[in-house]
Amino acid sequence: MIKIILTSKRYWITVLFLGLGFCILISVVEHIMQYKGINVAAFMTEKIAEGRWMRYLASRIVGGMIYGGIMGYYMELRKRKAKR
Repeated sequence: MIKIILTSKRYWITVLFLGLGFCILISVVEHIMQYKGINVAAFMTEKIAEGRWMRYLASRIVGGMIYGGIMGYYMELRKRKAKR
């Protein structure tokens, strides 16, 4: 079952969209909690100007893809079991 799900195109599209949504949502929530609102200047200084943007971006992409992979697999498995 795992091989069938991991090789389906629909699974990877789901992973992409779930991961992207997770990245955006977590980034916005973290930004608001860290800066007590929207503060683009402080974000740019701390994350971009100090050269930590690659680490920031990599952590978002990896975290999003892990979340998307787990949730996408769970959703596809549930759909396939419901069709039986």
